[in-house]
Amino acid sequence: MSFKVVVAAVMVGLVVAAPQYDYEPPQAPSSLYETPAESVQEPVQLYEAPSNNVLIAQPQNLVPDVVSPPQMEGMPYDFQWGVEDQDSGNAFSHVENSDGSTTQGEYRVLMPDGRTQVVTFYDNGDGFNAEVTYE
Repeated sequence: MSFKVVVAAVMVGLVVAAPQYDYEPPQAPSSLYETPAESVQEPVQLYEAPSNNVLIAQPQNLVPDVVSPPQMEGMPYDFQWGVEDQDSGNAFSHVENSDGSTTQGEYRVLMPDGRTQVVTFYDNGDGFNAEVTYE
């Protein structure tokens, strides 16, 4: 038993007496901003200051007159479809027609609160227009 205590004491003594790592804190920099060794070129003026007699330029990116879209394949068309499922309560439909230049129609969706959302829409070439109502 005493031999184990002596061995443990010697081990602890060796660990404590062993030199720790050699840590030297880094040197503080003499200057945070050093001038580059090579010469620095002066900045170049890339633009001219505006003069008092500035001419107002006319826009160059004007949109040309809007032309009607070409007659596409599959035009004119007319379709409608709908689903009414009694088990789930789902009910929705879609009706649409187009002559190639004007598209119009409506679709209906049964909302969770029991109302039906009706979206009536048309596009005559000036953009999509929609009116949303509830029944």
